[in-house]
Amino acid sequence: MATAAKTTIVEVSQLVALGDLDPENIITPGIFVQRVFSLENLTAAQRA
Repeated sequence: MATAAKTTIVEVSQLVALGDLDPENIITPGIFVQRVFSLENLTAAQRA
């Protein structure tokens, strides 16, 4: 779906440095992502 979308938003619990993730575990490549929503700074109540 990301390849056909005008905008793709990714929700992440933690931002990591480039190269920290195993490429075999990536579902949507970064080239298809236009927005990243990080949950790092939210409290547990805000995440629910």
